[in-house]
Amino acid sequence: MDVRQAPCWLMLCCEEESVAMEQTARETLATYQRDYSELEGLQKADRVTYSLRRGQRKLWFCAARRASRAVTRCALCGMDEAFARLVLQYIYENGVEPEQLPEVLHDLCGSAV
Repeated sequence: MDVRQAPCWLMLCCEEESVAMEQTARETLATYQRDYSELEGLQKADRVTYSLRRGQRKLWFCAARRASRAVTRCALCGMDEAFARLVLQYIYENGVEPEQLPEVLHDLCGSAV
């Protein structure tokens, strides 16, 4: 499936939408965790968790960094669940930083956003 042909659109979440997401997106479809070890002088130990959750009419992509407790959440509407799982795997395998999640999803959805 060509990503640019996928009928999806991206909605970046504000705090209120994040609270609503927590209440409605209870079913986790997939989760990946990436651990980073302490490398003296280069990086601190950390864990990034990527998850895909089903909401009422949206699929929620979440990326959370353990050290900062910051969570980035984005909702996509109209995306096939099987394809969304592949997108989540792509995000995990390429080590996408949580802060970059909205931009990467926008790039993957192309002009459909």
